[in-house]
Amino acid sequence: MKRISITVSLNRSTLQFDEPSFVRLENYLADAVRALAQNPDRHEILADLEQAIADRCLQRLSADQTVVSLTTLEAVLAEVGEVRDTVSETSSSQYEYIPRDTPASTKRLEQLNEGAILSGICAGIARYLDFDVIWVRIVMVILTVLSGFTAVLIYALLMLLIPIAPMRADSPPLGKVPAKLREATAYVRSFFEPAKT
Repeated sequence: MKRISITVSLNRSTLQFDEPSFVRLENYLADAVRALAQNPDRHEILADLEQAIADRCLQRLSADQTVVSLTTLEAVLAEVGEVRDTVSETSSSQYEYIPRDTPASTKRLEQLNEGAILSGICAGIARYLDFDVIWVRIVMVILTVLSGFTAVLIYALLMLLIPIAPMRADSPPLGKVPAKLREATAYVRSFFEPAKT
């Protein structure tokens, strides 16, 4: 008798793994648990890590494939990266998830703090498309004029829909206009938060 697949629940997703891939995943997650042993946010980090693995496995499975193989899992784990501890300047141990370089398909569209004039939409689009931000801004101005200012409404909608990138510790402070627009965006989004499930 031979076990063909093992059902695994990764955060909110359930997947089938063959025996070698299950053992590899079990070892990877055990290493992550050990690395995060002292971190007070370890449960949240592990849940995010499990969801990232599940999402990437589902992306790699073809329509006729139902079981995650070891080859597929190794590619996913190489993409996801490893969890390890890092020592900060204050010599206290901190633990963080270190993603490896990911392909362009996993880039996220976010509003960027760095170089934001209004809310960072153009800067986020420029980073996502690998363009210079000045060209995105020029296109935005042209679209605004040609569309009879309909593009301004689209820009406002994008402010509400596109997530805001977290600020890096070394980033310069936001200007007055982006800071106020972000506060307004957060206020409007707060009305929709209870509706989320």
